[in-house]
Amino acid sequence: MLLPNRHFSPFKLFLHRPAHVAVMLNPKVLTTFTRALLTEGFRLHLGRDDPSEGRWPMLKIARRFPVAPMGDYIDFLRHPDRYETYGFVRNPYGRLASAWKNKFHDGHLKSPDGRDSAYPRSIRQSRLKPLRAFARAHGLPGGDAGTLVPFDTFLRYVATIPEGRRDHHWDSQSQVLMVDRLNYSAIWRIEDQLQEGFLALTRPLGFPEDWVMSQLERPRNPSKTAARIYTPELAALARPLCGKDLERFGYDPESWVNY
Repeated sequence: MLLPNRHFSPFKLFLHRPAHVAVMLNPKVLTTFTRALLTEGFRLHLGRDDPSEGRWPMLKIARRFPVAPMGDYIDFLRHPDRYETYGFVRNPYGRLASAWKNKFHDGHLKSPDGRDSAYPRSIRQSRLKPLRAFARAHGLPGGDAGTLVPFDTFLRYVATIPEGRRDHHWDSQSQVLMVDRLNYSAIWRIEDQLQEGFLALTRPLGFPEDWVMSQLERPRNPSKTAARIYTPELAALARPLCGKDLERFGYDPESWVNY
């Protein structure tokens, strides 16, 4: 039986019980793309205009992602060994940088004056407020309302929160994917194993390989800037946050230079 950690959610788990396939979604690692590909595949190749077949009618995500029957999630928790479970990971340096940029840098730019009220509500209350308080307490930039929280301050703040208790966008991927609790059939790196991964997980669903390949050729949330984020000093701050993922998923400890 699987005892999930705090990051587990049915809306971050794709289940197809007839094919015994499970995919754990990993925030900041092509989750939007994966949901869209599965939803479109269900429509085109399995005849489901509603990927969740009317389940959870009050939830928008159920129209944008195949949400399984409740009994299927219970079956997965009771018998995870019955499923071929898959996951995708991303270079942890890149994932950390993407989380900061998306949640704080881009939030700051949502208004001409960088006002806090322009940030998404979920970030403004539960993430931005304590981060600013941390910055003020330690005399770091980003403590005042309306100012940008620099990547340096963000990294220092994240390091004060124990692994496993962080926001799922910047907690370690080992925690988010529960690798200590699940026996994965495969975990693929999106940088060099993307095609292999999507073909393997969609094959049991009956999606044509040429269609899957055509989806993979489309741009996937391309970065709006080519600006470098890391310096050697920032990499030194990030390294302790990335260490387990670097080793577990086979990334070069010096790969921060790519970002």
